[in-house]
This record gives sequence, structure tokens and C-alpha cells, in this order.
Amino acid sequence: MVGLLYLKHAFGESDESVVQRWAENPYWQFFCGGEYFETRLPCDPSGLTRFRHALGDAGVEELLAKTVETAVSLKAIASQDLERVIVDSTMQEKAIAFPTDSRLLDVWPGASWC
Repeated sequence: MVGLLYLKHAFGESDESVVQRWAENPYWQFFCGGEYFETRLPCDPSGLTRFRHALGDAGVEELLAKTVETAVSLKAIASQDLERVIVDSTMQEKAIAFPTDSRLLDVWPGASWC
């Protein structure tokens, strides 16, 4: 369930789609601890919703902390790498209206050529 929550967040999936994609993707199954490929769904999507609500915000924070602790203990990441965060916002969505956007008619003065 925890692996499914990580995949849901990482790929921006809904509960239904993350469960469906898990059944189709052997890499996702391996990430979640599977030893061999299975074609059945791992759980009902509503079970994932109930698990997330039962876990709550504090549980999610604890899972993240344990993940970071495990990565440091396995030397997958150095502890000094966690002291500073670098954020790349070059791919961040912008509020830019395209010239064909009909909302510009309301904003643009004198745009009565329609």
C-alpha cells in the first residue's frame, strides 16, 4: 500500500489508475515488493483511499522520514546532501493565455472583432 501511495504521488495518478497501472507494469510491482509479475489488481482502489485516510498527514510525514533515514543508512544519499534543497522551476506552469483563448475577449480592451 505504501509503494502504491509513492507511485500515485510520483506519477500524479488517481487511486483507480495507479492500481490499474500496477497490474500492467512489472517495474512498479518490483518497486512494491513483488517477486514475480502478476496480472491481478493489488487491491481495490477504495482500499487505497481508506488506507491513505487512516494513515493521515502525520503518518505520511513519518513514512517520508523513515524513507530518508533508510536512504542515509544504506548510503544511497549522503546526509550533507539533505542540508540544502535546490529547486528547478524551469518547467513550472505559467498563467499564459494563448492568442486564441476566448477569455482574452473579456480582458483585452477594444477586442470586439468577433
